[in-house]
Amino acid sequence: MGTFILTIALYQNIFLDLPYFYALFSLGMFVILLALYNAFAATSLFENWRGRDILIFSLILLVSCVGIDHLGMYLGYWEYPHYDSSDDLRKYLLEWAVALLYHMVSLLIGIELFQKAKLHQTSAFFLSMLIVVTPVGFLTETLNLNVYSWRVLRMPFSNFKIGDFFLIFQTIGYWLMALIPYGLYLLIDYIVKKRRTTKTIIERAEI
Repeated sequence: MGTFILTIALYQNIFLDLPYFYALFSLGMFVILLALYNAFAATSLFENWRGRDILIFSLILLVSCVGIDHLGMYLGYWEYPHYDSSDDLRKYLLEWAVALLYHMVSLLIGIELFQKAKLHQTSAFFLSMLIVVTPVGFLTETLNLNVYSWRVLRMPFSNFKIGDFFLIFQTIGYWLMALIPYGLYLLIDYIVKKRRTTKTIIERAEI
């Protein structure tokens, strides 16, 4: 399913020049990367999470996306040349929230792979940011530059560019797109694990 969705998105981008390709692209990437992660990770991504845990995670992530986007537009860092307010629902659900999720999963995949190669967790994290998250970000931006789903106008401190890519701050931007949901995920997952530990202790005490 993920491959099919991603193929449609690439067709929209490459052959139809549709700026709205990013919604399906984000969804397709998330489905594919999540399947890859769950295939070789010791536990699935949302293992032992309740429905309300996923809902809280999703709502906080969505609110964060809206806040970041409005701040970026207010500061004049980026714009959406083809979008108006009627596109907001799709933009924030798929092109922001789901997009952040697929960057997070790419980070987790890299961490898993490097840890399986016997690297320390810290080393695995930083290598994943450099070797996995960064290329995924470059791929995303390369496709965007074909159709301008969004247009970056300027970046703080440094406007150094390679072509139309703001090298320093767009790279950092894609790292943040992985780190923001990852930090939120770790927080919710910690609460889930603590709840399960407390429940186990109570059950053993009752025995």
